[in-house]
Amino acid sequence: MPKPFVFNDQNQTNSYGFRILTKGISLKRFNKNPMMLNQHWNSTESVLGKWTNIRVEKDLLLGEPVFDIEDADALKVSGKVEREFINSCSMGITFNRDDLKIIGTELVMEKCELYECSIVAVPSNANSIRLYSESGTLLKDDEVKQLCLSLQPEVLENQDPSDSELSQKLQLNPINMKKILLSVASLLALKFDKSTPEVDVEKVEEAILNLSKEKATLEAKVLSLEAEKEAVQETAITEMVNLAITEGRIPATKKEAFVNLAKTDFDLAKTTIEVIPVKKTLSNDVSNPAGSTEMTKEAFQKLSHTAQLEFKANNAEEYKKMFN
Repeated sequence: MPKPFVFNDQNQTNSYGFRILTKGISLKRFNKNPMMLNQHWNSTESVLGKWTNIRVEKDLLLGEPVFDIEDADALKVSGKVEREFINSCSMGITFNRDDLKIIGTELVMEKCELYECSIVAVPSNANSIRLYSESGTLLKDDEVKQLCLSLQPEVLENQDPSDSELSQKLQLNPINMKKILLSVASLLALKFDKSTPEVDVEKVEEAILNLSKEKATLEAKVLSLEAEKEAVQETAITEMVNLAITEGRIPATKKEAFVNLAKTDFDLAKTTIEVIPVKKTLSNDVSNPAGSTEMTKEAFQKLSHTAQLEFKANNAEEYKKMFN
């Protein structure tokens, strides 16, 4: 059994200075084409194989490599992995910039979509993770760094906090800021005693940080539930449309159209399929009306002439048993 690779550990900060919530990583697109690239090079020559058994275990997103050993480069990399000279991989993700946020004191990406995952030699370098815009455009290293910096709290550099003008501008006079006077609503929100409106600055900061962590945890749970709901819905849609094709209600050429309709409005798609009559086929006629495992002579006599000929042609031995 191949050793699993860690795609993401939400407790680890990457080289750009942010963490990615594991349960916020969408696998919908990746599961359809779980390609394994070599060092993020997006070309057919750089495809080393694919990933299987992709799963979430606690805070980790894991996957197991399957190398295309018919390819010389893939075989070489496979050997290095087997001999444990290479044991790291790196994600390529697409994301919405609004999902990269400051939570407490940390920069956290709450949602993204896995685009590809590459075998890499050193996962902690500047290219340990590749970021793509939602349109699929690869972001340059400087663009990602600039984005991360733009989200950091604004800091006035090269100025002395004790400077009177700066203190007045930021209202950070140390004497006045040892305690903060909070409203009753703020006290309740931060879980302080409402009878004591003056609270130490450090305690307020700690309470805000705890609330931010709780918010991140709850959002991760919501994302996980949404992903589970989406997976269940996708399975239900596939089963419903496949059954409709099997029953002859819709042609196979219309499968994609009905799948898309069901994704938009499941109930409408279900109702539309149900009003289409089941197409009667020879196989329906040949099935035993009595529900037994073998065709009886009486049931055979009830079949149409065409169905009898089809049964005789496809079940010669059983036909002989009935009439010999």
